[in-house]
Amino acid sequence: MGVVQIIFSPTGGTQRVADIITSEWKKPVKKINLSNAKNDFTAVSLGKEDVAVIAVPSFGGRVPALAAQRLGEIHANQALCVLVCVYGNRAY
Repeated sequence: MGVVQIIFSPTGGTQRVADIITSEWKKPVKKINLSNAKNDFTAVSLGKEDVAVIAVPSFGGRVPALAAQRLGEIHANQALCVLVCVYGNRAY
C-alpha cells in the first residue's frame, strides 16, 4: 500500500493537516501539490493498492475550481481515498 497526498494548499494550512493525517500510517508519503501549476497532473497515476489523502481548503463553502479541475486530471485507478476539507473561521 502506498500513501499519496494530493493537496491544494496555497497558504500551507491544508498541507499541515494532511501531514498530520498521513504521518499516522508510518509509511513513506508521495506528495502531489495541486497548487503547483508546473506539475503535469495528467501524468499522475495511482495504483489500485494506494490510499490517497485528498486535502483541499473550502473557500466560501466550495472547493476551489482550480483544485477540482487539476484533481480531475489525475488517474486514480480505483485507489482508496480519504477526503479532507479544511476551512478557517471566517464564516460557517
